[in-house]
Amino acid sequence: MDDCRTLSRRSLLAGTAGLVAPLLLPHLAHAQGQYPQRPVTLIVTFAAGGGVDTVSRLFADALATGLSGKVVVENRAGGGTMIGTQAVAAADADGYTLLAAPTTMVINPAVRASMPFDWQKDLAMVGLMAKLPFVAVTRPNSPLNSIADIASLSKQRAEPLTFASGGTGTVAHLAGELFALRTGARMQHIPYRGEGPAIIDVQGGALDLTFATLAAVAGQIEGKQLKALGVTTSERAQLVPGVPTIQEQGIAGFDVSAWVALMAPARTPPAVMTRLKAALDQALENRALAEKLTQIGAIPAAKGMDGAGFAQREAETWGKLIRDAKLSF
Repeated sequence: MDDCRTLSRRSLLAGTAGLVAPLLLPHLAHAQGQYPQRPVTLIVTFAAGGGVDTVSRLFADALATGLSGKVVVENRAGGGTMIGTQAVAAADADGYTLLAAPTTMVINPAVRASMPFDWQKDLAMVGLMAKLPFVAVTRPNSPLNSIADIASLSKQRAEPLTFASGGTGTVAHLAGELFALRTGARMQHIPYRGEGPAIIDVQGGALDLTFATLAAVAGQIEGKQLKALGVTTSERAQLVPGVPTIQEQGIAGFDVSAWVALMAPARTPPAVMTRLKAALDQALENRALAEKLTQIGAIPAAKGMDGAGFAQREAETWGKLIRDAKLSF
């Protein structure tokens, strides 16, 4: 009799477990595997206040919505953007440390003798977020009033004009070097740990000019705190239609812009990459985000474009340009 009772209890428990388990499985899976379960860190490789930083913060908010979580921006400037990039390349491949990858990521291998990481092997592309046009700016009371003035004044002064950038090898740096090469202007590069500090010193008169992202200086141009000399793209920027292009001012073929992409450490699980790509696509479809980007002069990327292929083509383009110009840093 006791054996029968024991068997009955065992059978009841087993049957109950069999009924309850299917109900619990989805909740257990959610508790164990749903991404993200804690805040995601988005590393920006420039100091706060620059164009890449501004764009990255807008996307961080939009990505947080798509991920139903929190995305925190962390600025790790220095080393020509390599400090922050290397931090993500070496991070755990779990989706909790991401990179707001700038154009400099694909430029550095062409201008440096050695690299502490390989962006094509150590990082995985989620997708392109936005493109950023540049504009040459100076302080309001500067004697520079046009692009032509840069070359002429540099040849009149005993010392070369100083131009700032957010770091050696950045697009802003290369824009200045290429401008000097094309015009014969005598210019000395002064690198900073980010675009924001560089702009502050130009605005204050410590340096002569900088090639800044329109996203970082549109407000200062509108408020007359900075004087715009020319935009670097082939067409005028909608945000500052009154500012002529550098091409219009006699420098044929001058067309420079930057971009920022979302990347993760290599070997990030496919399920996490899929989730990130879906969140980015959702962000790129967000009209409110697109309007905010347009208001600061940034251009949203096209949803679903091949970010990895784009970055590879950019690496080849910048590499050839640097070799042809015989630039080295």
